[in-house]
Amino acid sequence: MKIFTAEASPFGRKTVVVAREQELAVELELVNVYEATFLDKINPLRQIPTLQLDDGTAIYDSAVICQYLDSIARKPTLYPDKDRWRWQVRNALADGLAQVSLLLRQQSILPDGERSKMMMDRYTARLHRAIDGLEAQANALAAGGLRIDQITAATALAHVDFRHTRDWRARCPKLAAWFESFSQRPSMVATAIKG
Repeated sequence: MKIFTAEASPFGRKTVVVAREQELAVELELVNVYEATFLDKINPLRQIPTLQLDDGTAIYDSAVICQYLDSIARKPTLYPDKDRWRWQVRNALADGLAQVSLLLRQQSILPDGERSKMMMDRYTARLHRAIDGLEAQANALAAGGLRIDQITAATALAHVDFRHTRDWRARCPKLAAWFESFSQRPSMVATAIKG
């Protein structure tokens, strides 16, 4: 199996963390998605991450890739039945944080004449609301065994740190403490964004 991704992609990192946690061997190929025209044949959206199976089958969208990897693992599932709706909502919130972090990054690197202050302000406000929402659920996020919502939240927060700000920690101490602890997992250390 091979995952096409970019080093700083929170969605790509999430899939790699899942593969490592589930002890699945995957090859990584780092690509520039804007230049990776070869992806068009296996993923018409040309999005990363894309997982290509040994038979050539492509699986895409990070949520689908993570579920697939979990389904073939021989370890306990990252998608437990207990409190399913609660952790799924936390996972959706964390995915939304990753998405808005990417949108804010894309907006911030546009040339001055193309950048929209209005959109940057909206994305920034949404980013802070999402982090505050995770802070309100920090105790639940930390409870129980390893789950996908934890991986999604940690990789999203790491992207915020890398691309935007670490200032959220002072406002969200419980989330910050959980994140610092979770970031010490070998899967997180091995996939840490360089730069």
